[in-house]
Amino acid sequence: MRIRNAVATACALTLAATPVAKADIHGAIIGLGILGAIASQNQKGSRSGTQGGGGVSQVQRQQNRDVQTALNDFGFPVGTVDGALGPRSRGAISDYQQYMGYPRTGYLTDQERGMLLESHNRYRGGGGQAYPQVVAQEGTKGLLKAFRDPQWAAQYGATNYPNPQVARGAQVPGQYGNPGTVGVQGGTNIPNAIPPTTTAPATDTASLPPLAIPPLNPLGEIEKSMAERCELVTLMTQTNQGTIKAVSMSDPDQALSEKFCEARGYAISVAQSYAAQLRVSDEQLLSTCGQIADALAPARDMLGSSEVQAVSAKVTEIGQSIGLGDPANAGAYGQLCLGIGYRQDDADMALSGALLAFSIGQMPYGEVMGHHLREGFGLAANPQGSIIWYDTALSALEQNAEPAFLPSQSADRVAVMRAALKSGRLQAGATPGLPAVVPAGGAIPALPTLPQ
Repeated sequence: MRIRNAVATACALTLAATPVAKADIHGAIIGLGILGAIASQNQKGSRSGTQGGGGVSQVQRQQNRDVQTALNDFGFPVGTVDGALGPRSRGAISDYQQYMGYPRTGYLTDQERGMLLESHNRYRGGGGQAYPQVVAQEGTKGLLKAFRDPQWAAQYGATNYPNPQVARGAQVPGQYGNPGTVGVQGGTNIPNAIPPTTTAPATDTASLPPLAIPPLNPLGEIEKSMAERCELVTLMTQTNQGTIKAVSMSDPDQALSEKFCEARGYAISVAQSYAAQLRVSDEQLLSTCGQIADALAPARDMLGSSEVQAVSAKVTEIGQSIGLGDPANAGAYGQLCLGIGYRQDDADMALSGALLAFSIGQMPYGEVMGHHLREGFGLAANPQGSIIWYDTALSALEQNAEPAFLPSQSADRVAVMRAALKSGRLQAGATPGLPAVVPAGGAIPALPTLPQ
């Protein structure tokens, strides 16, 4: 199911929507050289440690807005979110740096920006619910330190509960069906957990009717939810007091799942920045990426059973047939559809985007295929088949290829994934997701004509 959530985008670009049949994808996908330029600008900007003022690109301005929004939400007020980092924004950045123990410069490094935006994604996703004590004492800015080091939150009596409702200090059922209360300082107080002293009358078990036990998995095949998986991975990370490091590879599956969730969040942010440059509705982008995903189904079917080169060649062949023969266009659509697919929890769409980027020589995107094969997202789980894709991506990064995700953390990410692969104990992710929903019937929407 491709859920359509509206995304407000504004730019001076124009759009002319051209209705086409599904079979005529080639005529519908044109040019999009502007996105290739945007991608190039964004890659250059990601390597810079500072953000400019006037004359910044649209991509840079959107990144500035993301920074300003995060600063506001974490209690470092910048005022109006306008994408221009003026004196007030610089002051807020300095306050953020001082609070986190960074040098107070007013200009963000890649690491500082990455920490801020990744924490903001976790905050928007409900990650702060595990630290009500921290917010009560420090405000939302305290979540920045709690996300970076969950053990830091222990000074406020914070406990990493596996149940988000418990983390909020909510009432939970007692052992015998009566409500109990969870203390907000980490201590548990469930007064009704003591069994009642009265003795219930004996029951004639022979007179009880048999239980109507439902069959297991009555809905048939269950499609794994990537969003739900990352929620559980985050809870486990908190329980472990931080992410798994290469030097202490105690759980390779959790380590690789953490890297998947990092890549997923980063890809969503990149796609949102790209979409902000186009005056194209979210409905149209979803339609475009949906049809690209449909076209690339034969290539996805080869994953896990074919050589990397054969899969890449198939993607290139299909891309040329649907009008994505130009590498810049294929790469731009690849990054768009990867992030949109993750945002929509659509594994086929996300995987298709990564395949497009990989097919034009961006080998680090092979990490995505490794994650999907190991976890079983959009594919049959195949941990052994994932290794060649992981290895292809990591080998490229070790030879100084442009990172696909979190450039400032690339070296650490490579070390963790290498250590996990060397452990030789990979298993398929076993967390079930939400059931697949069959979309309503009807004509497939036409692809939009995007500007050249």
